[in-house]
Amino acid sequence: MKDLNEIVKDILTRSPEARDDDFKVIGYVIKEVNPMAMNLTLGQALWNHTKLELPSFESIRRSRQKIQHDCPELRGELYLKRMEKQAEWLEKFSEVI
Repeated sequence: MKDLNEIVKDILTRSPEARDDDFKVIGYVIKEVNPMAMNLTLGQALWNHTKLELPSFESIRRSRQKIQHDCPELRGELYLKRMEKQAEWLEKFSEVI
């Protein structure tokens, strides 16, 4: 089986809508790691995550964050919008000083 980083990178590559949404990444990872878990309620999956061999949500989030740091092309639209707003703010702030 692929390691978590490979799974998350594949998801970010083929599912751009997941780049800005940790829950979508988590859902796709669970679906790939253990498709049977998709038939359970969230509570059942959470209480039985060890038996189901599901990675922790935090591990998935950290993996996404690291991959997007290392591969900027896999960042989402929200990141780009935040950077644009930050650049605008810095430009305005530098005019004041």
